Amino acid sequence: MNRKSSFIAATLFANTTMAALSATSYARPDDNHQICTLGSSAVGQPGAVVCKNVLSGTTTQSVAVGALVAAPGGIAGSLARHGKRVLVTNQAQGAVLFEEVDGWLKSPVTLQTGGEGSLSGVLSDQGAYVLTGTRILFFRSGQVTATSSQPLLEADGSAAQVTLAGGNAYVSEKSGSLEAFALRADGNVFGEATPIAGVPAGVIVGITGFEDVVVAPVAHLASNASQSTIPVVRGLNVIQIVPTKEVAACWASNDDGEACVTNPGSMTVSCGRLGLDGFMSYTGAAASLSGDTVFDIDVRDRLVGILGMNDGAPLLLVYGRTKKSGDFLNLITEFSLGAATATGALLLPPLE
Repeated sequence: MNRKSSFIAATLFANTTMAALSATSYARPDDNHQICTLGSSAVGQPGAVVCKNVLSGTTTQSVAVGALVAAPGGIAGSLARHGKRVLVTNQAQGAVLFEEVDGWLKSPVTLQTGGEGSLSGVLSDQGAYVLTGTRILFFRSGQVTATSSQPLLEADGSAAQVTLAGGNAYVSEKSGSLEAFALRADGNVFGEATPIAGVPAGVIVGITGFEDVVVAPVAHLASNASQSTIPVVRGLNVIQIVPTKEVAACWASNDDGEACVTNPGSMTVSCGRLGLDGFMSYTGAAASLSGDTVFDIDVRDRLVGILGMNDGAPLLLVYGRTKKSGDFLNLITEFSLGAATATGALLLPPLE
């Protein structure tokens, strides 16, 4: 590690011990953003995208979709957004693409996955990428059948999430594989999966891409269950590894480079600011979370939405940050979902 990288790592590690900064305002009284998740009575049963007001917890909309194929904790990115579109995966038959109109989910279209269940998805200007247990599929905008696909590196049933960065699609498989697929200018996937060099051994679930870099938290559950690291990837190589005292770092999301990671082992959320060379700041315990465990996360408009569990029931938590508070978060509200099981977290604008 060069001198610059050593200094950055030392600075980031020191930040994990800082006390939380105070902030006077995280969500205005008229801030009616929505936090959504994919709820169901059980895996294998029909689900619904359930959205709630971030302040009151009242249900704003509930849109029926297909049967869920995965329980919470096993996948990431089952709800994805880009522009005015929302993609719903974790579906037994295909994936569902919505238009977002003034905060409402409208005009559902089913993307055909050839009989395989969808696990995760991500959207770009060109179309939708859908991850199954064996393949990555690309659907050009306006198409309901895949225009390209490639097999996963492991395809051992542990596929977790797909994200985009720097002209590649990246896929995490919980068995420890992080792989990249090259993309053509029109968005189509081509070429075989390439493993990312320098990724530490461990479990990888949630990943998030920003411009040319990907954040891929690694939980070292087999070798040291109390240890996690946060690798940052550019191209086909790890360019930065952030040391952290948080435990079981597993899910990640970012909004315009402000990235956050949920750590269910220590019941914390970590946040930092990304640049072209990785994290420029990183706060290990940006907030301490309530409940029994935490899973998926979404970051949008200075809000952080998190799906967790409390007493065996899904719990939604919403945090906020300001320029003054930096990477630190302040709890806005938390409430039960009212469904037996759920996956995914998604922040949507207020209804109009």
